[in-house]
Amino acid sequence: MVKIILIGGGAHANACIDVIETSKKNKVLYLVDKKKIQKNGFKLILEKEFVKKKIKGKNLHISVGQLKTGHIRHKIFKFYKKKGCKFPKILSKNSYISKKSRIGEGTIVLHNSVINRNVTIGKNCIINTGSIIEHDVKIEDDVHIAPGSIILGNCVIKSKTFIGSGSIIKQNTIVEKNSIIPANSYIKK
Repeated sequence: MVKIILIGGGAHANACIDVIETSKKNKVLYLVDKKKIQKNGFKLILEKEFVKKKIKGKNLHISVGQLKTGHIRHKIFKFYKKKGCKFPKILSKNSYISKKSRIGEGTIVLHNSVINRNVTIGKNCIINTGSIIEHDVKIEDDVHIAPGSIILGNCVIKSKTFIGSGSIIKQNTIVEKNSIIPANSYIKK
């Protein structure tokens, strides 16, 4: 069983905890946050204390959510990567993930999502609840695909982008780096 330390104790941590708890492969060890908040009975360590510990080789997950571009998540990921931490993928057992897809380190796929054939998902991404990622899609690093979004075939979603809940990205579309797509959008170019 992989013991995972969550970096971030806010609302998105709840979704991460749920996926981890339903897995027989992973377990939440404790949470790290900048402020002292109690989260679902888990031990919480302040970030300033955590970074003083020997953390090289520890398994972490960035459980800070992303409502805009992925700069904050990217910065946190990069900081802990330089300290020698590991970032396992967290994949909901209640999602379909094609064996012909590739998912980068630190990425989480939440419940009831579909990742189809020949999909490539980068590092430190959030594929949120009920998202559909169709065939041959490329999602770069630090991207958040919000709940219920649909990315149709052959799309490219460039790094640090946020795709809002319920959005549809039409096939063969390229979404540029640092984009923010509002909820319920239909993007065709």
